[in-house]
Amino acid sequence: MIFNSEAPNSALNHLLELISQFSFTHGTFETNISFLSLLREVKPTVVEHGFLNPQICILIQGNKKLNIGQKSIELGAGDYIASSIDMPISGQVSKASKETPYTSIKITFTSEEIASVVLEANIKPREENQLREGACTGKVGREVLLVLERLLHLCADSQAAAFLTPAVKREIIYRLLTGEDGAMFYNNMLLHHEASGISKAIHYVKANFERSLTVDEIARVGTMSVSTLHHKFKAVTTLSPLQYQKQLRLQEARSILLSGGVDVTRAAFQVGYASVTQFNREYKRLFGLPPLKDIQAIRTRPN
Repeated sequence: MIFNSEAPNSALNHLLELISQFSFTHGTFETNISFLSLLREVKPTVVEHGFLNPQICILIQGNKKLNIGQKSIELGAGDYIASSIDMPISGQVSKASKETPYTSIKITFTSEEIASVVLEANIKPREENQLREGACTGKVGREVLLVLERLLHLCADSQAAAFLTPAVKREIIYRLLTGEDGAMFYNNMLLHHEASGISKAIHYVKANFERSLTVDEIARVGTMSVSTLHHKFKAVTTLSPLQYQKQLRLQEARSILLSGGVDVTRAAFQVGYASVTQFNREYKRLFGLPPLKDIQAIRTRPN
């Protein structure tokens, strides 16, 4: 369905008005709806490396630059990025100011929730044979934006929100599946990752990242050969299985250090490293600074 160009802009403006009523200046605001978060930045940010968890992030205002593997993507108002796996990614807010802050809406979901909507609504998108990356970008239609308006209104009524938001979330998934980019959303978020066995391999690495894993072991979990595992794993995550494990370890170590009370040596051992020297070297390679300097830099950032 194609809408005139003014309709989505009007819906985006309505969403900005609703979000402005929440009492936060910048950063992430967790609403009283468990799967809904709001993000705002009043100036451009530095490049950050991390994992995009299973979610959809919809830009309402401003711009964000993302790097997925070797691809660089610029997102603007009305664009979204979504992932059904923990996807390694780096990015930064590239356009934001106090007058026009970067604003986005994040909704977490699972592949099971998407599959449930596909089955119960009898949706039959065009299936593709090509295995794609675990994150995809697209445009949200006006219908999705209108559902988001209703979702934000429910934040003011906890009793109504507890009862109604599961259905609203399903409607958002339905609109994404049946919208202009519905086939892409379906293929990237659900079809290939589940059918190819790669989803099992990814979940296994995530659940056991602190252990010493072998590629043979991961391949057996996904019921595939080692060569097939390498091909599929890199196609979906942009990393090899052991590179993916390394990033999980380093991200977890960073979270541990930020929480305080643990020194670098204990953090390294806690996430599975046997050598603190190796940990420090790989941490700096990913985040740009040694552990202690990186944590200090994060804590002293004004934003």
